[in-house]
Amino acid sequence: MFLVCLKNMCGILVVFEKSHEANLSLLDRRGPDERGYFVNQDIYMGHTRLSIVHPEAGAQPIFFKDWVMVINGELYNAQPGAQETDCYMLIKLIHTDGPDALQKIDGVFSFVAYHTPTKRVVIGRDPIGVTPLYWSSTTVSSLLACMGPSPVRQVPPGHVADFILGETPVFTKWTPDYAPRQKTFELVPALQEAVAKRLMGDVPWGVLLSGGLDSTIVAALAVRIAAAKRPDYPTVHSFCIGLRGSPDIAAAEQVAAELGTQHTSIHYTVKQGIAAIPHVIRAVETYDVTTIRAATPMWLLGRALKQRGIKMVLSGEGSDELFAGYLYNLYCPSVEEMQAECRRKMDQLYAYDCQRANKSMGDWGVETRVPFLDRNVVDYAMNVMPPLDKMSGTHPAGPKAEKWWLREQFAHIVPDCVLNRTKAQFSDAVGSAWIDACKAEAAARVTDEEFGRARETFPHQTPDTKEAFWYRFVFEQQFRTIPEAETTVLFQPSIACSTGIATQWRAEFQKCLDPSGDAVEKAMF
Repeated sequence: MFLVCLKNMCGILVVFEKSHEANLSLLDRRGPDERGYFVNQDIYMGHTRLSIVHPEAGAQPIFFKDWVMVINGELYNAQPGAQETDCYMLIKLIHTDGPDALQKIDGVFSFVAYHTPTKRVVIGRDPIGVTPLYWSSTTVSSLLACMGPSPVRQVPPGHVADFILGETPVFTKWTPDYAPRQKTFELVPALQEAVAKRLMGDVPWGVLLSGGLDSTIVAALAVRIAAAKRPDYPTVHSFCIGLRGSPDIAAAEQVAAELGTQHTSIHYTVKQGIAAIPHVIRAVETYDVTTIRAATPMWLLGRALKQRGIKMVLSGEGSDELFAGYLYNLYCPSVEEMQAECRRKMDQLYAYDCQRANKSMGDWGVETRVPFLDRNVVDYAMNVMPPLDKMSGTHPAGPKAEKWWLREQFAHIVPDCVLNRTKAQFSDAVGSAWIDACKAEAAARVTDEEFGRARETFPHQTPDTKEAFWYRFVFEQQFRTIPEAETTVLFQPSIACSTGIATQWRAEFQKCLDPSGDAVEKAMF
């Protein structure tokens, strides 16, 4: 038997065995508005909906000719009819083009399509992996209770499988790597169009505004086009979260005042954050240290957004990977290595920032949209923009600030207070006391003896700190019924969110391996 399960903005559960139990209620947090399913003697296809586009259009599955499809995502080049969602476009293309249909899609998605007469199945995922998708060949009694020996695996981003029910699916890459292409567009209009696309919808929406460069660019563009693109909700509502006195709160409030957004600052306490960590690990399905540190305040923010009726937000994820914005990039040794590191970061983005932004908000029925990961913006940054323009601290012409080129491109819309602000990673910027509290809580919970036994307890990706051990332990408790659940997590040594390879750039980095942004300063100074 073969299972596909999806947990993101909506929820999808597909079981290739009708007689088996399928507990769709476990996905209600992801899709709180409606529930629907299709079932015959061969397959169960369930869907829980978060209604963003045409809320009255009804729950999935979607039917066309002899095809049945469950999908989550947004198709930005669709032109939905009066009673259709944007996703209806894909099932029509699958009918005519099969897997080649994905070449014609502009959006983020994970889907399963089933042809009833031939029992043909097509499964696909978007190129970056903005939406998650998992599969297993085990017997399953519910999404979180596997009863067989086969592990759960991720469908790789940008992959598709086309097979007949009963066959073993083979996932192949449908989208090209970052191969050189000829493009005539420029970044500023491309990103403006990316923001405009992502305003598609019919429900209250907002912008996550930290006061940093990336979120400010997104907010500034949204302010300029909201009235035309969203006349139903033309005022931009911006939101920020942090401990009292945190850098992000102050910066976001200043930026919001200059941009003219309707702004809300959410304050949380260390106690609230610590109490939320087990819930965050359940929702985000990881034990990666930096992801949990950053996902916790984001999860708390998602709760506040739900309480205010916000169902969709724009966010700045992806920019640091595309434009080398993390502080460790200041010490990149060469142009060639800069381009290689950006490719490594983009290839791994699905396991870190995409997973955090999608799942922490999705647990409260809030969808996160990411304009920087638009296909044209990614194409420009990876194929057109000279890698030299991503060099900063080791630029041949002299040291420059991180993302200096991006700052110059958007200087006409970004307030000076942002242009001059140094990069602050989200888990740091919400308040340095938050990271200190996470470390202290782990030290109090994990004894030296328990930490010493960690290698025997967790032979796969052994935790190297008490904090990492604590998160790994909670993860194991949450998903103990799923064989090899830990293999779905990408875990590597890091300094300030670097890849494992980049930790070798400087000998000093090895003295202070920690995903926190201030680890670079501690290592170098």
